[in-house]
This record gives sequence, C-alpha cells and structure tokens, in this order.
Amino acid sequence: MIRFGAGCQECGLIVRDGGASGIAVGFCPWCGQGLPEPRRDRRLGELERRGIDPWEEEAPAGFQHGG
Repeated sequence: MIRFGAGCQECGLIVRDGGASGIAVGFCPWCGQGLPEPRRDRRLGELERRGIDPWEEEAPAGFQHGG
C-alpha cells in the first residue's frame, strides 16, 4: 500500500485505481515523524538548468531512477 521512489526519495500511498496513481506523504504513516524533503524538485530544476526536458528527453545517468 506504500511505495518508495528511491530516485527522488519520495514516499507515497498507492491509489488502487488500475493505474499508477499515488498520493505523496510527508510524514511516516506509523509514527508521524517528518520524512526528508523529496529530491524531485531539485532534480527537475537541475535538468532544466542543463537545458534537458525530462518529459521529452532521456535524463543523464545520474538522474535516472536510483541515481
């Protein structure tokens, strides 16, 4: 029911709608402790700074899942 995205360090609740939907969470669902800030915005900002559109182009190796 919970998914962890290693590449962006994001934790989320899986939405069982037949697709890949999820709801990002910022706190541990068991203890309530705050989770680290996801890396997604920082990673996307760095790609944009390099002139790379992550939705249209393949990201460099260091930016791919788990990188």
